[in-house]
Amino acid sequence: MFGTPDRYGVTPQDNIFATTPGLEQQARRSAFTFNILAPISYNSNAAAGPSGVPTDKNSAEFSPVVGLSWSTPVFDLPLRFTANARAEVDRFTQVPSADFDKIVLSSRLQYVDPTNDQAYSPYIVYAPRWSYTPFYQDWLQTRQDLSVGVNKTFNFDANFRRVPFAADTLAETTWSFGVTTFFQRRFSNPGPSSWALFVIPSATYVFSEQWNLSLGVEFMRRAFESYQGGPADEDWLLQPIATLEFVLPSAWFGSDRNATLVGRPALDFQVAYERNWSTVPVFDYSALHVGVALKMGWRF
Repeated sequence: MFGTPDRYGVTPQDNIFATTPGLEQQARRSAFTFNILAPISYNSNAAAGPSGVPTDKNSAEFSPVVGLSWSTPVFDLPLRFTANARAEVDRFTQVPSADFDKIVLSSRLQYVDPTNDQAYSPYIVYAPRWSYTPFYQDWLQTRQDLSVGVNKTFNFDANFRRVPFAADTLAETTWSFGVTTFFQRRFSNPGPSSWALFVIPSATYVFSEQWNLSLGVEFMRRAFESYQGGPADEDWLLQPIATLEFVLPSAWFGSDRNATLVGRPALDFQVAYERNWSTVPVFDYSALHVGVALKMGWRF
């Protein structure tokens, strides 16, 4: 939901979708962004259990996120550095055993062409995550992800003509197509650790100042190491995601300045399907997610 075509620059500059606004642009100055996301959704398989067994349960899911990010140019180099910190809680009304909280940090160093935001944009990310029982009472797991990848976007105007290369083509872009590819090494405690390859095509379409549509498909191949003498798990993941966003008009708040003060609120309507194939039957599952979220952001 943080990857939608935000025209106001209040989303964090770190995402797995190449079409996230500004992701391939140089930071004009050092800036902080504070975000709040409050989603509620239907989850057809909250416990991520194999289909047809008792752990396969429908549930309402509430997963609020609070995050702070910092983006800055790196001296006069064609590089941008982004640091991100967020806290998230996951609550399931019908499967409380699946409830957990997490804290995620990330640091991202990315090459950007200062004259072309549609150029190839390689990057490296280090992202540790700590998981806890509800209300951050007891530690469950620590995992550290090191990813190396590249983004590429293709932007088109309302007449479906390629937008000329420039440092910032967001205002002229109606259609955007992109792909993200990256390798990841995950160190997990407790184990097992793993290797993964991601290929993620994405697209956005801006209907108007208030309405936009984002589409993405996550393909993942993950190979786990053997853990405590057990079988080594190998997974394939397919996850298409569609998000329709309505940005609340500034007039509803009395002025553009007031809309900025309250965080440029938007409503995101999202549908996602998750299918995971695994060599270990207990990890072979599917799930449907349908929900809506209130999204707000402030940049300073």
